[in-house]
Amino acid sequence: MDAKEIVKRGYELFGKGDMETFFNEIVHDEITWVYPGDKHPMSGTHKGKEAMMKTMSLIPQQWSNFSVTPEFMIAEGDKVFAKCKATADGMETIFGHYFEIKDGKMSMFMAFDDTLSMYNAIKK
Repeated sequence: MDAKEIVKRGYELFGKGDMETFFNEIVHDEITWVYPGDKHPMSGTHKGKEAMMKTMSLIPQQWSNFSVTPEFMIAEGDKVFAKCKATADGMETIFGHYFEIKDGKMSMFMAFDDTLSMYNAIKK
């Protein structure tokens, strides 16, 4: 699979909730995951698969009916950018995601998400 196909497969697995296959098949052991902001529950730079798993486990705790659907992807070599539609209860917005692929797996993920919309939609 090329970089774009790997990212597409990652979105498919995430969308189905198949996190075991997502982490085993798509995520590099040494991934760096960058999420902007300081008030958001997932904010910060997270290093390694275990840190990403721990941080992503917050999603169902914070947002009901969370969904991210890529609208298009642009790839250049091992780099991919995806523009996505993101929804949850009380949220409908746009996300941007940047990926780098190394050894056939996602080694860098950087979110350019609408953190204010996400923050406002957190379960109270």
